[in-house]
Amino acid sequence: MSSPSASAIPASGAVAANERIRALVDAADGTWPSEAYEVLLLEWAAALHDEVDQAA
Repeated sequence: MSSPSASAIPASGAVAANERIRALVDAADGTWPSEAYEVLLLEWAAALHDEVDQAA
C-alpha cells in the first residue's frame, strides 16, 4: 500500500513505464506479448537513464 503522501508525488518516467509493464504482464492471457514487452522495457531503460543523468 502506498501512503497518502507518496500518492501525491507524480510518478517518474521509469515508474510509469514499470507500471505499464506490470499491467501488460497481468493482462497476458496465455500468450506472451514479447514485442510490446520489449518496447516497454526500452521505454523503462530510457527513462531510468534520463533520471540518472538528471541526478548526476
